[in-house]
Amino acid sequence: MIYGKLSLEDWRNISVEGEVPESSFENHNLRLFFYGTLYNRDVLQANFDDTNAKLVASIYLQNGESGFSHLDGSFTIVFYSKEQCGIVRDHHGTHFPIYYAKSGEFATSLTFFSEHFGIPCQLDKSSLSCFLQSGLMRKSHSAFHDIFRLEAGQIAITNNKHISCISPFLYEINPGLEKRSDVELYSQQYGELHVKAIRRRIGDSQRVGILLSGGYDSGANLAALRSIYDGEINSYSVGFKGDNWTELPLARIMSKAFGTRHHEYEIDGTEINALPKIVDYLGEPFVEGGLMVNYCAMRMIGEDKPEVILGGDGSDQYFGTSGREVALHYLAARTGMRPIMKGVYGLLDRDAFDKDGKLFRIHFHLDKILNILDGDRFGFPNFRMRELLKYPKDFQLTSKIKPDIGSFERLYAQHGLFSDIETVINHVILYKASRMAQMFGNNLTFPYMDLTLYHFLQELPVQLKCKGESVLDIARGRGTAKYLLKHHYKSLLPEAITSKKKQGGFAPMPLFFRDSVQRARLKEFILSSAIVDEFLNKDAVERFLTKYDREALQEGSWFWYRQNCALQYFNMLTLAVWWEQFVEQKKVKF
Repeated sequence: MIYGKLSLEDWRNISVEGEVPESSFENHNLRLFFYGTLYNRDVLQANFDDTNAKLVASIYLQNGESGFSHLDGSFTIVFYSKEQCGIVRDHHGTHFPIYYAKSGEFATSLTFFSEHFGIPCQLDKSSLSCFLQSGLMRKSHSAFHDIFRLEAGQIAITNNKHISCISPFLYEINPGLEKRSDVELYSQQYGELHVKAIRRRIGDSQRVGILLSGGYDSGANLAALRSIYDGEINSYSVGFKGDNWTELPLARIMSKAFGTRHHEYEIDGTEINALPKIVDYLGEPFVEGGLMVNYCAMRMIGEDKPEVILGGDGSDQYFGTSGREVALHYLAARTGMRPIMKGVYGLLDRDAFDKDGKLFRIHFHLDKILNILDGDRFGFPNFRMRELLKYPKDFQLTSKIKPDIGSFERLYAQHGLFSDIETVINHVILYKASRMAQMFGNNLTFPYMDLTLYHFLQELPVQLKCKGESVLDIARGRGTAKYLLKHHYKSLLPEAITSKKKQGGFAPMPLFFRDSVQRARLKEFILSSAIVDEFLNKDAVERFLTKYDREALQEGSWFWYRQNCALQYFNMLTLAVWWEQFVEQKKVKF
């Protein structure tokens, strides 16, 4: 817990309470508190005896707020001076979340504002409805009016007139049009930067852990780690009972090839009973398909903890995802097909087609193609939101960013910024992974998120990120994602890993609602929750839950239909749990 107030009044003596900072700095111009870890002290040319706070203070005094963009780590910085004071979050927000009020109060806990600052917490129902639709709160907003969330890579700064947010970690939309053919040179550079990123994160650790799946990202982490570290490695893998696409056998192959001490856990669905504890720890509603995977992996590690654990998150997004959908959107726009696709999408966006079948599949794919900059949206569609909410005016459509169709490369880079980085990395995958690690006191770090590696990939030609003979070829599904990473590590990983086709990789969410007795208990909990009387339409909620009961046992339905319905269920259940715990102030236990 970190809390305090941004104020220039008596700035020399104002205190930041709670967690003890890793280091602090003070001179006649500045007081600065550094919490967390800094990875790139070598790049910043730090002296051996420089504390992180002293190093950061020097950079700030020389460069102002823009200097914070040079920092790579997992941290929170609070600084005070005569002219301004502020709070800084690391560029992907992997340290604790930060909330603030316009009057200057800030804390890492949302409930702290009412309990200790005396600031009334009025529900932001528009933000809560956004959560039901996507599993995420509105950007920069919390669950309460007048309490805001500081986004990853932002600074909340004040000169005592008002608080504003600036982003020194400015990510650029670089289409990567350079056409260099020397793939081997790029490959060598990428490999060297990846190894440096891992070395920065493990330091002189004697015990290292790694999250291990059966894919390229965790495998490349392990291969790079073994090239510089010959000590004991503990690897951790999570699978699903009864899942035909399980990657546990591939993780075992990787463990054997690189000599790790391997640990496994299989999820059977009963883990949903931990949801109240997870919601209580997070403090705000959040749902994503891999949340329970991260929870189980971090719990499995137990008390016998490695000093540092390497995660493979973020590699997909730094290279860029959804190449096929980006190509289809680009071609549809350039050929004049986009208005027709929008028309078909609008016709299918209604209750009559919200059931498994060809028309649902068409609507599902059109949603991904047409809304290419929004990221994956697994939750209730617009028409269902208006039915579910007790007061439909609480639902607001999010504003749209206009896609740049000047070229496929420009649209690919734009998608990489707004969808992959700002939404998926910052709001979803690194948030859930880091918060679940914090919940169990594990030091989880993400080598692929290295700032130097990011700058290298920014300059990389798109053809080495998503390789295809043509845009049309990529639209047909014949492109190769993460091409440079796969090219570099193909010869270093077991053939069973490099030759397998992409399959699965998604947490099968219906598993958590498969047991009819458990589902009946969850249904009763939702319908008896105060959220049904105050925020949701009880009849609509009951219709959804009854429909799920009716369809849950049907075999042979499309994976993504079942997955989407289960995530809708998860969204509703999570919001009901949060409401009971944080609005009604009741302890929840399934």
